[in-house]
Amino acid sequence: MLNKQQAKKLAPLLNNKEWPLMVEYLGELRELTIRGLATAQSESELRQLQGKLALLEMLLKLKSSHEAVIKNGN
Repeated sequence: MLNKQQAKKLAPLLNNKEWPLMVEYLGELRELTIRGLATAQSESELRQLQGKLALLEMLLKLKSSHEAVIKNGN
């Protein structure tokens, strides 16, 4: 979860007109990662892909997390 100081640092990035393109790219990576999870050949590959998916989910939710911090002042 972001704190207010981190949210202020991220504001220029998240409010950039190019952010929707980044979200689209991250969504495509998410889909590829999910496909990889379905075909993982080893436990270590599965764990790696699970970590990647968790990070991608966090990045995809970054703007809404930012907005929540700004709105609630946390």
